[in-house]
Amino acid sequence: MCIDNLMNYPGENEACSEVQSLEDIIDTIIENNTEDDSEDDTMSLEHVTRKETLMASNTLHNFMIQYKNTTPELLDAIRKVRDELQIDLNFKEKQITIELYFNRV
Repeated sequence: MCIDNLMNYPGENEACSEVQSLEDIIDTIIENNTEDDSEDDTMSLEHVTRKETLMASNTLHNFMIQYKNTTPELLDAIRKVRDELQIDLNFKEKQITIELYFNRV
């Protein structure tokens, strides 16, 4: 084998001399993205009730109280979320008229 062929491999020069146009590069990327979209491996989320969310926020609040580096602002933010969940849970009942309310009482 000739040393010139070893140093300047002919197939190597051909591959490097090919320069793709911007459109070809974009088309290649779009093709790869559509192939990735066809392999949908997402999981459906299960429904979480307000009561479960409220219990989770209480657990988070209790954990953050025990954690050393917790700031009061973070505890206040967790408390506000918990209060909003509690208010939402309390007013989840069906709305009735005043007459029906006083008839039950």
